[in-house]
Amino acid sequence: MTNKVEGEVMHLDSKTFDDFLKTHKIAVVDFWAEWCAPCIMLAPIVEELASDYPQVGFGKLNSDESPDIAGRYGVFSLPTILFFKNGEPVDEIVGAVPREEIERRLKSILGGM
Repeated sequence: MTNKVEGEVMHLDSKTFDDFLKTHKIAVVDFWAEWCAPCIMLAPIVEELASDYPQVGFGKLNSDESPDIAGRYGVFSLPTILFFKNGEPVDEIVGAVPREEIERRLKSILGGM
C-alpha cells in the first residue's frame, strides 16, 4: 500500500505502481534512471511541483529497476513524465523541460476536472 505524505514524491516500483494510480485521481509519474543526467536535473522540479500541488499524486519510477512498468507505457527515453487521470495516461513529456511546461500540462488536466 502506498502511503503518500502530501507534498512528497513517492518512490514507486513494480509492486506499488498500480496501487499508487488507484489511490490518486490525478497522478504525475517521473520515469528516470540513476545514470540519466537530465533526470537528475528534473528531480528538484518534480519535488517543487509535488509541494505546490498536494492534491496530485507525484511519483518517481526507476526504469532500470522496473522495466515492466516502463515497457507497459512505452517509455523508451528518459526522463519521461506521464500524467494520469483515473489510472489512465492522458499526457506525456519526454526530456528535461522547464517547470513551466510541466505545470502548464498539469493545470490543463486539473482544469478538466
